[in-house]
Amino acid sequence: MSGEDDEILIAIQDLKSVSVYIRRNAVMKLAEIGDERVVDALIKALKDDAGEVKNIAAESLGEIGDEQAIEPLGQVLKDKEVQITAAEALGKIGDERVVELLIPLLKDEKEEVQRVATQTLGEIGGERAIEPLFQAFKEGYVQKEAVDALIKISGKVFELFIQSLSDENWNVRRLSANALGRLGDKRAVQPLIEALKDEDKLMRGVAAESLGDIGDNESVEPLIQLLTKDPFWKVRGIAAKALGKIKDERAVAPLEQALEDEEYFVQENATWALKEITGT
Repeated sequence: MSGEDDEILIAIQDLKSVSVYIRRNAVMKLAEIGDERVVDALIKALKDDAGEVKNIAAESLGEIGDEQAIEPLGQVLKDKEVQITAAEALGKIGDERVVELLIPLLKDEKEEVQRVATQTLGEIGGERAIEPLFQAFKEGYVQKEAVDALIKISGKVFELFIQSLSDENWNVRRLSANALGRLGDKRAVQPLIEALKDEDKLMRGVAAESLGDIGDNESVEPLIQLLTKDPFWKVRGIAAKALGKIKDERAVAPLEQALEDEEYFVQENATWALKEITGT
């Protein structure tokens, strides 16, 4: 038996101590060793009375990545003292069984728990996580994180974001338009052009920005209309920048006219766009 094996045995005995300080040091020693020899002891430590001990054990199990820790970590997801660390640990293990354990956390009462579950599902969830994440996007506290997760998964999410451009919730519409720009799929161009007519001024701006990110020439004329006619100065400025990203010469004259706009933001973006298009 090696000296490290002796340390493991001592630490396991110390986990039975009435002293939280001793139990904490014991679980830290096991975490420091951090291999399959300490997994069983760390699993038992998940049931400790002290939150600090449980969190160290959960974090260490995630780092070790042994699949036998999945079920015990899943069991403590309802324990408010350790559920966030347990969710993060499960994400590091990354087994398919983890997805089913994390999906219910998308509806947890605590925003931080929803956030961790959302981010983790974005990393490991695959198609099974798309529908639950989309529901979290539309109804939960962590809409932005849900969009990020869905984009990582990609796959079927394109059509879901297209449909959500007409959602009654303005924030859902904006986030959907932003997501489509990040995905960069040219099939989104026409729906985003339609979104330039949205009654919500910030939605029009997000749609314009996404069209600039996609960079398709089909959106040049609608963006010129936005630049020259939208009543909101920020939307006009975003349209100018989008035209600069697309770099189509049809935008030169309208951008030169925008240099006379009453708002500096529009002037500044028009100047930048003209340099992008003309190179001067």
